[in-house]
This record gives sequence, C-alpha cells and structure tokens, in this order.
Amino acid sequence: MGFGRDLGNSHDGLLKLQDWELKLLETVKRFMTLRVKSDKEYASLLLNISQQVDKHDNCSQMDYISNVSKLPLSLSLSLATSLSL
Repeated sequence: MGFGRDLGNSHDGLLKLQDWELKLLETVKRFMTLRVKSDKEYASLLLNISQQVDKHDNCSQMDYISNVSKLPLSLSLSLATSLSL
C-alpha cells in the first residue's frame, strides 16, 4: 500500500523541519544576545552622558553663585535696587 514508505518520508521531512527550526531559534538567540548587549552599552553611555551633564550643570551653578557672592557690596546694592524697580 505504501503507508510505510510514506511514513518514512514524512519522518525525514519532520526531522528536516525540526533541524531548520532549531537553526532559526539559534539565530534568534544570537540576535537577541547581541541586541541585549548593545542595549546595555547604549544605556550605559546615556547614563554616563547624563551624569556628565549633571556635573557640568552643578559646576556652572556653583560658579554663578560664587561669582555673585564675590561682588563688592556697593555693586550688589545697586544691582538689587535696579532689579527691584
């Protein structure tokens, strides 16, 4: 009847399909591993840049405050009166 012969071909076909699916899953795993690695590096670089900007902002605020505090008293009073007008 040919049932055994067809079953053998089907089994081989299923094995080939499973092999192809395993190769596909391995490729997806490699891709996801690389994606996670690159996303971690990107997040780390963003954090580094953000921290540098925060440091720069804090330094520039401190410089501004320290420069204002160094003004002579007469100049500070004239600035204060002109700003209040």
